Amino acid sequence: MPIRTLFNILKLAYTPISSYEFSIVKDDDLIKSYINTGKLYIIAQRPVLTFENLNLDRSNELDPYFTFEIHQRGGTNHLKGRVQLYQPKFGNDTHRGLQIGVTYAYPKPVDTSDSFPFNSVANFVLRSETDTYIWLSPEKLLYHHLRDTIDAEITGNIETFLRYNVHYIGKATKQDLVKRLTGHSHLQDILSLETPFHYGSLPTDEIALLFFDFEDNLLMKTFGEDDPLDEAVDMVMGKYEVEEETIYLDAEKALINALKPKHNRQLYTNYPNSVDGLAKHDLALYSYSIKDPITLVYTDGEIRGGADKLIIKKGLPLRIQKGDE
Repeated sequence: MPIRTLFNILKLAYTPISSYEFSIVKDDDLIKSYINTGKLYIIAQRPVLTFENLNLDRSNELDPYFTFEIHQRGGTNHLKGRVQLYQPKFGNDTHRGLQIGVTYAYPKPVDTSDSFPFNSVANFVLRSETDTYIWLSPEKLLYHHLRDTIDAEITGNIETFLRYNVHYIGKATKQDLVKRLTGHSHLQDILSLETPFHYGSLPTDEIALLFFDFEDNLLMKTFGEDDPLDEAVDMVMGKYEVEEETIYLDAEKALINALKPKHNRQLYTNYPNSVDGLAKHDLALYSYSIKDPITLVYTDGEIRGGADKLIIKKGLPLRIQKGDE
């Protein structure tokens, strides 16, 4: 009998965004398409991030760029960075006709300016003369920077700005994720019941949504001399593939069982046993990990993306394997 092992790697389907940002961008067709590639989501909380000392460096008129710091409200650490205004990855490399818009974080600073530098900035928008635009919040800029999808330079410990206190874990395998989260009862409860980390911050700005899909589902099988040849042939022909929906259903249960978010009513205490998960697929071992360098914080600890794994061995309860083990 071949030994089957399944390694599941989750990744962010789109940048983490605040509840307020979600209400603004959820009707944009392009953004909606990115979000809807995800089937798992986490409702979490983190301090508000802002751009500070956002300035325009014109030392090279043909190639200007923004300089900035990224701050986390209540924290002492910050990141420093710069990003080119004209670059193909923004769709505005024509070096002309660029419009810049700035949105302040709440509460809006008393002393504001109509010119650079700007402080307490929640996001900025770049719009080209062809009406192509991109908006960048601190989280969205870090998301694209880590994926190398924009040209930017950022120095500092980025991972300390990507820590999320988990409140709720859910799935959307039967409908679009945007529809699932629009008017979501648990999201409304969290916005009403959770206290802001910092005085003056709005819950809609601190509560963040994280959307996940799979980077890979790697199914490995090892065969012995006594295993029938047709088993190996079936593997080559793809006859032992596990349906992705089943993996999503199991992943939700695994994450809830491990993190035990307080706003999830069902904690799946008998996991990995379930009627619609992976228990029925005769796997010797399977695991879940997160590709992105985010940290999910929960009551009993934390799970670090790019390091820690949820491990499920046949006949045993789930355990968290730390990256340094």
